[in-house]
Amino acid sequence: MTQTPLRTESVPFHLPRAEILAQLLAAEAVLACLGARAPLRLETVSLTDAAVHYALEPDLRALQNNRGLLDAVVMTALAQGAAAEILGVRPPISGRDPRALLQAALTEPEELATLDAYLQVLVGRARAALRRAWAEVQVVAAGLCEYGVLDVQAVHHRVACAQGIRGTLLN
Repeated sequence: MTQTPLRTESVPFHLPRAEILAQLLAAEAVLACLGARAPLRLETVSLTDAAVHYALEPDLRALQNNRGLLDAVVMTALAQGAAAEILGVRPPISGRDPRALLQAALTEPEELATLDAYLQVLVGRARAALRRAWAEVQVVAAGLCEYGVLDVQAVHHRVACAQGIRGTLLN
């Protein structure tokens, strides 16, 4: 009797599993929630269309005038790539281009000359912020896997719950 080999559907390497994709999207959503600045106001996070939807687009003049806002917006745009590095998977193509945001907001030639170094600093800060908030990322990712789409209230609720659990366990 000959055995027929098991047939499995192969997924291209560049397409992450739903759980991985949920964690990448959740990473961006959590950093946006923790940032609490106007261009980071979430509307929804959707696993079905693999996107984080924001209420506003960042205003270039505001980014140019407020370095803290610029850092928060760029770090949030870097979140999926930073989470992919933490998970050891191929980084996705993010909705907002962090390099383009940073390049558009920096106006001085001296700043533009250090664009790559500045971007690397923000990548490191995004990774550190995600590591500190990894419990929140996991809770939001679980919600995404369960429901497919989370609105801003659901994301905030999950972040608050994860923070509450961490606070209870550490006290």
